Amino acid sequence: MSIAIPLYILLFLYFIFLAVFLSFSLINFYHVIITASFTLVSFTMSFFILAITILTLYLTASLLTSVDWQMTVLVFDSSWFTGPSSSSF
Repeated sequence: MSIAIPLYILLFLYFIFLAVFLSFSLINFYHVIITASFTLVSFTMSFFILAITILTLYLTASLLTSVDWQMTVLVFDSSWFTGPSSSSF
């Protein structure tokens, strides 16, 4: 018995993570605007976080273009615990 999941399930999980990250980022920038904390430190940190986010998204997109999303990932196989069916001692 083996259990395998399609690789695109991991892509959907990544999209969910991106949606949560985007919502937290929007809340963060909204908080900076509402509290009027337009200091050099808040601008610098917001710029670095935005730049690293854009760089990460670009590199992720460029690395994932050649992936075959129809492949399956083997999660569990019962032969891992039973061993080979024939023993050759």
